[in-house]
Order: sequence, then structure tokens, then C-alpha cells
Amino acid sequence: MTTQTPAGWYPDPYGEPQLRWWDGNQWTDAVHAQQPGQGQPQPGSGPQPPPQPQPQQQPGSGPQSGPNWSATPANPTLQFGQPTFGQSAYGQPAPTAQWPGAPLQGPGYGPPPKQGNPLPWVFGGLAALVVVALIVVAGIFFINGYSSVTALPTPTDTFEQQPPPSNEPPSNPPPTQGAVELPQPVDGRITDAQAGLSFEVPANWKVPPSNEINGTDPTQQTWSSGVQATSQEKYDGEGDWVGNVYTGLLNELYPYTGASGLGETAKAVFVDFTTRYYQLPHETKVVQDKAMKVGGKDAWVLQFELDFSKVSQEKGYKWKKENGAVVLIDRGEGERPAIVYASVPDNLGTDVLGKVLSSLKPA
Repeated sequence: MTTQTPAGWYPDPYGEPQLRWWDGNQWTDAVHAQQPGQGQPQPGSGPQPPPQPQPQQQPGSGPQSGPNWSATPANPTLQFGQPTFGQSAYGQPAPTAQWPGAPLQGPGYGPPPKQGNPLPWVFGGLAALVVVALIVVAGIFFINGYSSVTALPTPTDTFEQQPPPSNEPPSNPPPTQGAVELPQPVDGRITDAQAGLSFEVPANWKVPPSNEINGTDPTQQTWSSGVQATSQEKYDGEGDWVGNVYTGLLNELYPYTGASGLGETAKAVFVDFTTRYYQLPHETKVVQDKAMKVGGKDAWVLQFELDFSKVSQEKGYKWKKENGAVVLIDRGEGERPAIVYASVPDNLGTDVLGKVLSSLKPA
């Protein structure tokens, strides 16, 4: 039967010149610098460990090494073994905190201070902030918000009861996109009053019906003038491949920031058109991408070439390449720019596009 050693400061069992706290059951990480002139507790100052048998030295072995635990009076290690708390994986003591200036109690030192848990204070502070925020929000609601809430319109304030639908057609049906007829040539020129420009009509090109080039999809460009020529009828067994020159006001869906952004907008239109309207395999080449003037107005031209040579040879198409251009003309601050879109297959003439672009004039 062993005697329980009371909690207290005892010489460090690791052999360091300091004191370590024994909590009554095990060694702790608490250490204390030993004051000058203060020695180890004298024999009889604490519970004494039972006498330990001395190991018999084997013949030929050297003197025993390591700290002499039996030299420390009232050392709990003799009763309870080596400390485990705060010990590293390799058996060495882990780094410990010091408590300089701890109060002395009697002949020894007092217990180490306990570190409080900060979480209750943190959670308590957060709860207090939440309560304050709720009080502020409630005050604002009752002072400023109550009249606004009660003033919100009810369904009867914003909606009137409608009579049952009639089977009679409306007297003034709304205009549909592309319903207006396209202008016809006058003296060999097409004048687009809406876009504010005109151009020379290529020989033997005709004005198509408006509904052939304008649909009802609001995401597609609407044209207010145009001419066409057939490159190959039923090239795929169904549809015709045509050349075209169209003009109009640029659709609102394309971004436009003014004359300084003409180039960026022209590129956006070019990418959209070539992706949307040219499904046959082809190679694309940009011929020119630069600023220009149309009747003294700022403009931008992006001219391109589409090469269908490979698929044309395989399918027996009549055209191999197609020359096209996107031209944007600024119409002033707050106005949408005018757009000219031309695309001419090479079997309709390789000089047609150049003639159209050079003939552009303000209306």
C-alpha cells in the first residue's frame, strides 16, 4: 500500500533546475523557476515514498546512468511512475509555460493559475450584439417602416377587373416585325430612311419580300432595306444559297457605347452572324478591321472572307468562297448606329462587295 502524495511543487523529475507541479495524480506541464537559495524540500517535509530495492549491478557493467530519483524526497514519481501528461512522442518533456511571480504559500509555492475558457465570453458577446441589432431594426421598423408597409398597394389598387375576351378581332392590330415593305430602287440606288443611308444596287439583284429576311424573333437583327441574288437554288435539296446586302438600325441586344466602341460592336456582330448563318464547314479570314468615314460620319468596317472550297468540292456547290462585311455608322449620341451587312458568293462576282461599300452615303 502506498501513501498518496499531496499536490504541490516538487523538483523536476526530468533533472532540470526547476520545480514542476504534481496535481496529486500526475505531473503537469506547470513549471516554476527555483528561487536562488531555495533548496529541495528537506526529508520529512512531505510524504515519503516506500524504500526502493537497489538493482544489483551485473559483472562487467558500468555505473548506472540517468537521474537519481531516490534522491528527491517526497517525489511522486517513485510512487506513480514517470509523468505522461505533456510528454512528447519521443519521451522528452514538451515545451511548457512558466508562471513567474507566482505567490508563495508557506514553505513552498501555491498552485499554478487556471486558464479560463474564453468561449463563454465570445458567445456571450455575440449574443449581446444580436440582441442590440434586433432592437435597432425593430426601432427603425416601428418609427419609419410602419407607414410604408400599410401604404403598399393591394391587388385591387393595381389591377382592374377585365371583361371576358371577345371573339371579334381587334380593330387596330399591333404592327409585326418585318410587316413594312422594303424600299425599291430609285435610279439604281436603295435609300433606307430609317437607317439614314443609301447604297448602289448591284446589277440584277432584287428586293426580296420583307418577311423573307425579317422574322418575328426579337433576338435577330431586323432589316429595313435589302437586295438579294441567288447563288445556287436548292443547294442542299431544300433551300437556296443567296448573296445579300441588308441595312437597318442595330438591334438593341448588341452592346453599343458610342463612336469609340464601333470596333468592339462590329466584332460582336461578326461573331454572331458567322456562327448563326453559316453552318457549312468553312475557314474564316478577316480581310480588314478598321475605322472609316461614311459621309463625314464615324464608321467601322470589318471585312471577311469565308472559304467553302473543301465542302463545295465534296458536294458540288457552285461557289467556293464568299466575301462579306459588317459596317457600322454612328448616328449621334443616344442613337443606335446604322448597320450594313453584305455577303457575296464568288460566283456572283468578286467585285460586287467593293462597289457596294464604296457607294455608301448618308440618306
